Amino acid sequence: MEIMRTPSSLGRAYRSVCYIILGTASAALASDVVLQKVPTLTVEQAPAYPQNLARYHLGAQVEAGTQSKPISSLQISSSSEDQNAAEAALLCDDPTVGYKLSSGLTTLLVSLPKIENIETVSFLNTGARGEVTIAVASAKLPADSPQWRTAVHEQLSEEGIKAKIGPGEAKYVKVTFNVTQPGRIAGFGVYSPAGVADFTMPRPRKFTAQDHSASFALINYNLSDLHAKARALYVSSGSELKQANNMIDDQTSTSYNFTADDNSPTAVIDLGKVCTVQRLSAIYSGRPGSIDFYVMQSLPAHQTDGNASATSSENTPDQLKVDADAFAKLKPVGSVVDDGKQGRASVNFSPTAGRYVMLRWIPASHADNSFSVAEIAAFGPGQNSLLASNGNFSTAERKTLSDSKDVADSKDLGDNKESPAEGPPPPAEGPPPGLPDPPPFTFIPQIVPTSP
Repeated sequence: MEIMRTPSSLGRAYRSVCYIILGTASAALASDVVLQKVPTLTVEQAPAYPQNLARYHLGAQVEAGTQSKPISSLQISSSSEDQNAAEAALLCDDPTVGYKLSSGLTTLLVSLPKIENIETVSFLNTGARGEVTIAVASAKLPADSPQWRTAVHEQLSEEGIKAKIGPGEAKYVKVTFNVTQPGRIAGFGVYSPAGVADFTMPRPRKFTAQDHSASFALINYNLSDLHAKARALYVSSGSELKQANNMIDDQTSTSYNFTADDNSPTAVIDLGKVCTVQRLSAIYSGRPGSIDFYVMQSLPAHQTDGNASATSSENTPDQLKVDADAFAKLKPVGSVVDDGKQGRASVNFSPTAGRYVMLRWIPASHADNSFSVAEIAAFGPGQNSLLASNGNFSTAERKTLSDSKDVADSKDLGDNKESPAEGPPPPAEGPPPGLPDPPPFTFIPQIVPTSP
């Protein structure tokens, strides 16, 4: 009987939460939202945004000791719950897809395509209790080899780990968990010291298409990555607008804070060009409410200067006013009701073309603390995600890759006027030095002794 009563009680509680959220949503929709433009990313900010090297499309690989699962076993859904046993979840671009940590010892070995100067390792933790040890090496070693350089050994925190392990050269990162209470980790990252070159000279994308699944292909390349052409364009509030790009920097350890009096925190991300989007996800501070996801070809027309919607982030106004009528004309591609316990949401929908991604959070009730967002991610259809890499493809496939309008290539990044400007060019190389004059030739006669 108790089993029968539990669903009904949960249903009543869920309906109550929905009624509260709908009432708050109506009040939020009745007021205008004034969006503030995010300042252009500068060279001085570049060191705060290192690139995550632990990504499949950059050539990284991961295995879990003797318990490795193939990429084809990876499963994703539009809900916030997942129980993935495939370690490939750690190297995908979607921060809402996690890896299940079981009780006991679990060893994860992440290999990079080449030796890198590694500085930090970070990941999110949900529920797991125990210890974590992080070690590095420049050559592949047995898991129990004493030649591993132990960089971190500490207790698992409730929210996650951000461990400084360098800078130091390494190609392999071994993460060992000794878990007493099972849980879940996500948002795994390995970072080198950041520089302007991470924006002006993007790393080549790599992917081995021999072992993949449609699910993994969908979440293998993030269209809203800061190190591509995407930029945070507008936010509804915040005391440090220049930090809004924290929402798309592929670092779950950083976040952007909206002000506590913001009744409907809203963010607009510019993908840099029109892309085909099929999935959106976000990591944020847990709070009861709902999240609306939008994909737009252009910005809402209700601007403070009365002009039509801008198609380039360079000529967008400093403020963008969106009233109730404008929101009524916008149709979200998906919405999620959050009970405040998860702090993550994702939606899958039919492929939709658009340049701008907008997320709007509608809290169920007013809170005294500010609302923060750690990551926003956008993904295209799985086939386009695979084509976004330049790995093992035929000549025809490479031509399709270079002609694809949904793939940000190095030319697009080099032409991005909002990327941090490069410093002065290095001094031009002078002419090669001339060869020294040959030594003078001197003939020395050799006298051969003769017998008397």
